[in-house]
Amino acid sequence: MQRLCRLCASAGVAILLMCALLTVADIASRRLLGLSVPGLIDLTQLLVMTSVFLCIPLVFEQRANVEVDLLYNLLPGNVSSKLSALWLFLGAAFLLAAAWHAGRAAGQVLEYGERSPTLALPMICYWIPVLFGMLLAAYVCIHQLLRRATPTEPADTPYMKQHD
Repeated sequence: MQRLCRLCASAGVAILLMCALLTVADIASRRLLGLSVPGLIDLTQLLVMTSVFLCIPLVFEQRANVEVDLLYNLLPGNVSSKLSALWLFLGAAFLLAAAWHAGRAAGQVLEYGERSPTLALPMICYWIPVLFGMLLAAYVCIHQLLRRATPTEPADTPYMKQHD
């Protein structure tokens, strides 16, 4: 699981770097040659969305979400453990609900054959990484929740070691 999430995040970072390089190339070519990269806005939107949603599963896998530990660290171990399981459940439920709604929107885009304004890229290309990232992140939450429920398997994530 961790390997897949790291691979996706690495691809996301590479895509974001490609987006930055395209932007720099556009600026340089405008200044030097008076030409711009056609469809840069379409490409930038696609690359940034893809990058973000490829990186999100690793955040969930490493339990690196932003959280406030002010009172959480003061709770007894069994309460904080149950609360951690509840957060995993709620995170998975939220991600699955969001993926369901995004899937409906993607279905409409696919049905109507919508395309991006400049390059006429199929808009479904924008939805695929969103759906993939949300579903993988939800799977990660469910996987961690099930792993917590299996007493024979050690808690191997830093978060679980720290808070259990």
